[in-house]
Formats: sequence, C-alpha cells, structure tokens
Amino acid sequence: MLKDIIVRTFQKEDLEQVLQFFYETVHTVNAKDYNELQLQAWAPNRLDRESWLKSLEKNISYVADHNGVILGFRDYNDDHYVDRLFTHKDYQGKRVASYILQMLEKEAVKLGHREIYTEASITAKPFF
Repeated sequence: MLKDIIVRTFQKEDLEQVLQFFYETVHTVNAKDYNELQLQAWAPNRLDRESWLKSLEKNISYVADHNGVILGFRDYNDDHYVDRLFTHKDYQGKRVASYILQMLEKEAVKLGHREIYTEASITAKPFF
C-alpha cells in the first residue's frame, strides 16, 4: 500500500477532507484516552476552517494521498516543531504515519535542522 501513496504539498482543496478525517479520527482513536469534553475541546463539531487553512498554508504541510483519498497529513514549522501528524482512523497501524514522518525527517535534514520535536497526545506517545 505505501508504494501507492503520494506524499505531496497540502492544497487548499484538501482542507475539507483533512478536517473531516481529523474530527473523525480524534473522536474515534483518541476516545480511549480522553473524555468527551476533552475531545470536543480538541476537535469541536465545527472546526474553524479559516484558522486551519491559515495554519496549514503557513507551515510546511503535506498530505499522504492514495488515489485522491487523504490517508494522513502533517505540518511542520520553522521552529522545527511538528504541529500535527495524523493518520485517518481507518488506516491506523498501516505505517502511513511512519512513512510521512520519514519524509519529514529527510526534509528537516535538507533544511539543516538537526532536531524536530512535537507535543504528542497520550494516544500518540507510543508512536514517537
């Protein structure tokens, strides 16, 4: 499956798909570690599209695209901070996030960044 995934720059047209899968993934995958109030604070029913678009366009943002379906996304800023790294709830455990992270690490080296960091959720900590 990984050989069929294209990691490409985030495009404005990707926003709706990214927001939908972000919401669904947080409320499904992270539900084992967070209560409903925490999940709603993190991924409310109405995500601020303008704020998300501004953030994704400002950061170095990529999506993992498989035949037009976005399976994962990540964004990274000039401070070497990985703001978000998410895999669609239906593709957890299929190495999509690992693939995206490998691409990010290669890019960071090209940019001269010796370290990258993130603040991972309880659910994501085992991945990192």
